[in-house]
Amino acid sequence: MTWGDVVRAEYRVLGPLEVLLDGEPVTVPAGRSQILLAALLLRANRFVPVDELVDLVWDGTPPRPDRAHKTLQMVVRRLRVALGEADCVQTRTGGYLAVIEPDQLDVLRFRALAGTGDFGAASALWRGPVLGNVASERLQREEVPQLVNERLVVLERRIEADLDRGLARELVAELRSLVTEHPLREPFWCHLMVALYRSGQQAEALSAYQDVRAKLADELGVDPGSALQELHQQILRAEVSPGERRQVPRQLPAGVRNFVGREEELEALDKATGVSVVHGVGGVGKTALVLRWAREVRENYPDGDLYVNLRGFDPEVQPVDPAAVAETLLAGLGVEKVPPNAEARFALLRTTLVDRRLLLVLDNAASVRQVLPVLPGAAGVRVIITSRNQLRALVSQHDATAIGLGQLEVDAARSLLELVVGGPRLDAEPEAAREMVQHCAGLPLALRVFAERVSRFPDVPLSEFVTELRNERLDAFSDFYDVDVRAVFSCSYRALDDESARMFRLLSIHPGSDFDVCAAAALAGVTVAQARRLLERLVADALVQTRSAGRYCLHDLLRAYSAELCGDDEVAALRMTEWYVHTLEHAVRREGIKETATAGPVTSGVTPQTFNSRFDALAWCGQEWDNFKAVLHAALSRGWSDLAQYIPAHICTYLRMRRNRSSEVVEMFEVLLGAGTSLEERGILQLRLAYMYDDVGRLEDAQRYLEETMRIAQERGDTMVEISAVVNMSSLHNELGRNEEALECSRRGAELARELGDRFRENVALGNIAVNLFKLGRYAESLTTSEQALVVSSEHGDEYEQSMHRYTKGNALVALGRFEEAEPELEIALEAARRYGNTRIEGWALARLVVVLRGLGRRAEAETAWHQAAAVQRVFEGSAAGRLAALLDELRDGES
Repeated sequence: MTWGDVVRAEYRVLGPLEVLLDGEPVTVPAGRSQILLAALLLRANRFVPVDELVDLVWDGTPPRPDRAHKTLQMVVRRLRVALGEADCVQTRTGGYLAVIEPDQLDVLRFRALAGTGDFGAASALWRGPVLGNVASERLQREEVPQLVNERLVVLERRIEADLDRGLARELVAELRSLVTEHPLREPFWCHLMVALYRSGQQAEALSAYQDVRAKLADELGVDPGSALQELHQQILRAEVSPGERRQVPRQLPAGVRNFVGREEELEALDKATGVSVVHGVGGVGKTALVLRWAREVRENYPDGDLYVNLRGFDPEVQPVDPAAVAETLLAGLGVEKVPPNAEARFALLRTTLVDRRLLLVLDNAASVRQVLPVLPGAAGVRVIITSRNQLRALVSQHDATAIGLGQLEVDAARSLLELVVGGPRLDAEPEAAREMVQHCAGLPLALRVFAERVSRFPDVPLSEFVTELRNERLDAFSDFYDVDVRAVFSCSYRALDDESARMFRLLSIHPGSDFDVCAAAALAGVTVAQARRLLERLVADALVQTRSAGRYCLHDLLRAYSAELCGDDEVAALRMTEWYVHTLEHAVRREGIKETATAGPVTSGVTPQTFNSRFDALAWCGQEWDNFKAVLHAALSRGWSDLAQYIPAHICTYLRMRRNRSSEVVEMFEVLLGAGTSLEERGILQLRLAYMYDDVGRLEDAQRYLEETMRIAQERGDTMVEISAVVNMSSLHNELGRNEEALECSRRGAELARELGDRFRENVALGNIAVNLFKLGRYAESLTTSEQALVVSSEHGDEYEQSMHRYTKGNALVALGRFEEAEPELEIALEAARRYGNTRIEGWALARLVVVLRGLGRRAEAETAWHQAAAVQRVFEGSAAGRLAALLDELRDGES
C-alpha cells in the first residue's frame, strides 16, 4: 500500500497572524481574508454565524443585505484557496468554523500551558502585538485587549514564581520595562519594588513607590491600592521577605491524550499513602497513569511536585545514579550548594523535605537500590515510583504499596482506539477492530502508535492495516509480550516518508532523556524548520512524545526499536557532539567572559546555536544540563576526549557567575580523568579543574593542580598559562590566610605579564596585589597599586575590572580615613556590581559606604545603606555570609 503523507499546519495569532505548513509560511491575502481567518481562529472550534462574521469582516459596515452572504462566500473561497493544504475552515448550515487541534493554535497552547502552571513556556509563545498585521479596528478594540490581559496575568504569575526562586536581581530590568509599558498596572509595580528591595536597593524601591503614586494621582486621581501601600510600609520597616521563600517546583510533564480506563488503579493511588510502586511491563501505561493521577491531585501538595526519569530500562545509557538523582532533586528544590559526597546529599535531601507537603514521582526505576537512598521518610511527601520490576523489598521492608498494572481490558482498549480512529469506523469492521486490539496486546503505547497511523487514512479499510500487521510479525519483543508489538512499530515506521524515517532512526543516537528541535536539527543535519516538521510528523504518529513546549522524547521501547533500525551513525553523532560543545561555548561568551579554552573549528559542518541575550543562554544551559553529562559520556565512549573535555571546561566558566552545581562539574572532570584523558596538553583546562576544586572546598586538590600546571607551563615555556596559574594560586593563598604568599604570587604574575606584554593579565595581577596589600594592612600601597590597575584596565576598556579596582581603591581610602574621596569610588563599584550581578561586591561596597556616610555625618543615608547591605547579606552563602554579617553587626553595635 502507498498512502500519502500527513501535513502539519500551525496557526499563530499571538503576534502577527501567521500560518505554517510543515514549518513553511503560507501567505494569507491581506485585508478581509486575514480578518476572516483571525476571527475564526479566535473562536477556534466554535460555530460562527454568517451575520456575525459579516459584521466582523466588514468592521460594522457590511455590504447590502442582499449581497452580504454571497460576498462573504467569496472571501471564504479566496481564503481557503490561499490556505491550500492548511485549510481549517469548514462550512456549516448558516455559518463557518475553524477546526483546530489544541496543539495547532498558539493561543490554545498558551492557555493550556498557563493552566498547568508553566507560565514561562506560556509567555514565550508571544511574538509581538496580537494580530499586528491584521487591519481590523473591531478585532483590535473588542478581541485583542482580552488576550493582552491574559498575557499580563500570566506574566505576573511567572514573575511571582521567579521572585520565589530568588531571581530578583535578574528581574529588575524586565520589570522596569513593564511598568513603563503598563504604568497603571499595580502588580508590576509591586513586583518591581520587591525585586529592587531583594536586590539590596531599598532606596530605589521606595522611589518606585513615589513614581507610581504620582502616576496614579495625575492620570486617575486615586491613591495606590492597599497592596502597594502595605508593601511600601514593609519596605520602610525593612520587613519584606528577603526572597528566601521556598522554591515551589512544578515539574510534572504533560500527560498523554486519550487516557482511558484504569479506574481501579486510580482509586488505589487515591487511597494509598507514603510510597507507592506502580509496576508492569514496558508500554503498559505506568507513566501515563501516574501523571494522570498526579495532575489531578497536585493542588493538594502546596510545596510542589518533583519528577525524575531514572532511565532504568533505557537501552542506550546506564540507570541514573542515586547521588545524581539526589542532586537533581535538590536543584529542583532551589538548593544551590549541593554537597559533593553522596551520603551528604541524601542527608540534605531528607532535611530539605522534612516538613514539606510535596509530590515526588520517580519514573522508570531499575531497582530498589536506585531509589532507596532518595526516599525522604517525611510524612508530607507522597512518593510514586514506576518500574518494570515489582521492587518487592520496598513493599516488604519499607511499607510501600504495590499497584500492579496489567494490559488494558478489551473494552478499554477498544475505547482508546475509538477515541483516535472513531466509533463508526470500528463498528463497520468489528472483526478487524478486534484483531487490532489483539495485535497491540492491550498495551496503550502500541495502541496509540497504531491508532494514530490508522486515523490518518480514513478511506483505507481497517482490514488492510490488519493484513499488514500479520505480515510484519517479528520476534524482537517476544521476551515482553505474547503478541509481537514490534510489528505495530514496524507498520508505522514503514509508512513514514524517507526524511521522517531517517529522523526517527537518528534520534536513538541522542543520549539524553529529552531534546529540543535545534538539537534534533543538528543530529540530522537539517534546518530547524525541517526538523520541526519532521518531529511533528513523528509526534502525530505517536513515535515521538512531547511532554513540554518545544521538547521531545522517545519511550524506551521506541528508542530500542529506533536504535535497532539505526545501528550506529558516527557522522550524526559527531554533528550532535560538536553542536553541543560549540553552542555551549556561545552561551559562555554571552556571559561576557573572555574565553580562552576553545574547541577549535567545527569539522562536521553543523551550525551551533547562538543567543540574543545572556538570559536566553542561561535558560538554554538550564534546560540542557542533564544532556551535557549524557553527551560527555557518549563522546568518551567513542574516544572523543578532545571534544568531551570542553563540556566541563565551558560549564566551569559559565558557573563563575553563579557558583552552583559546582560538584557536578568536578564529577565531569573526574570522569574525563578516569577515562584516561590527560589535561596536561591543555593547561587552561587544568586551571578550570583547580578553580572548581577551590569552589567545592577541596583546597588541597586545587593547590595540587595549580602547582602541577605551573610546573608544566614553565617546562614548556607557556607563559600565558603560567600567569593564570600564579594568579589563581594567589587567590587560593588568600583563602587559606597566607597573605604574604598571596602577595608574592600576585607580584610574580604581574612580572610575567609585563614580560609577555599581556596587559589584560597584568591588570588582573595588579588588582590582586592591591587586595593582598590591603589585607596586610598596607593601605597606602594598596591605594597606589589600585590606581595603577585602573590605568591599565582603562587601556582595554574592561568596565567590570575597572569597577573592581575602584572598590579596592575605595576600601583603601576608607581605611585611610579619606571618606570624601572614597564615596564616589564605592558608588561606582556598587553600580557596576548591581549591573553585573556581583552580590559579593555589592554587599561589601554597601557596608563600606555605611562607614563613609557616618564619617561624613550623613546618618540617615548610612542607615539606609546598612539595611540594603543586610538585605544583600541574606542571599549570601557559606563563610562570605558570616564575614559580612559579622561586619554589619559590628557597624550596628558601633552606632548604638
